[in-house]
Amino acid sequence: MAQDLMKTISALQNAAVGRCRKRIADAALKAKGIMGSEPPGEETPHPCGKPPCGVTAILKRKHGL
Repeated sequence: MAQDLMKTISALQNAAVGRCRKRIADAALKAKGIMGSEPPGEETPHPCGKPPCGVTAILKRKHGL
């Protein structure tokens, strides 16, 4: 009985980790697409003069996160 429960828990854990890795990979690909999608001549104004170019800054700017 305990062996069956451990197998079930392990299978659920592996499935959850796999789904998380898939979502992280999808988000990374989407962020890479966002970073390269702006035309070179078009820039968004930034109060500091230099626009931030990190993934977090791009997600904040594009999606309001």
